[in-house]
Amino acid sequence: MPINIDHCRQHLKESDLGQVFIDELGWDRYSSNPIISVDEHDWTLHAIAQKRGMVALVHIGKIPGYPTRRKIEREITKIAHEHLIVFIDSKKTTQIWQWVKRETGKPTACREHTYNCNQPGDALIQKLQTVVFSLEEEEGLTITQVTGRVRAAFDVERITKRFYDRFKDEHAAFLKFIKGVPDEELQRWYVSVMLNRLMFVYFIQKKGFLN
Repeated sequence: MPINIDHCRQHLKESDLGQVFIDELGWDRYSSNPIISVDEHDWTLHAIAQKRGMVALVHIGKIPGYPTRRKIEREITKIAHEHLIVFIDSKKTTQIWQWVKRETGKPTACREHTYNCNQPGDALIQKLQTVVFSLEEEEGLTITQVTGRVRAAFDVERITKRFYDRFKDEHAAFLKFIKGVPDEELQRWYVSVMLNRLMFVYFIQKKGFLN
């Protein structure tokens, strides 16, 4: 099910994340208002949607600093082990999307994405396209699959490494086909330029700017 980019962009701009998760991403309605005590302060969060136990929560108000956000996340883990938290400032101009990666035997790794309502939000929308769920998927969908999709969307470090590994392989394969360019350094430059141009064409096609 493709995401309606225009609708999603408008909902993000208005900080209407319930509409984003339920209407655009196909998540299920969920309502809960946990109050988390951190650093002698109570933080109210609103659970707005869930998918197979993965809960999306929102905090609206003064956005706490990074150390406090981490403490809030750890407290939320006691209530909903798998979750996303979105911190929204009082004026609803800035959002910080937080997801924490957990792997057995490794320390947790926090991934955050900051969105400002003055931005088009393409980078965030691209991530959200990964966590869209269609009606056809519902019957066999599991929490493991949902978690995997969220990880693919927000684990930027993992995606970046995978991209550069793939780019390196394609670059090496392309070099083998180059003829008529005697200088090895020029060959590498030529391949890099061609691959960059191909990726640019793919990008504008993916955005719908090309047929």
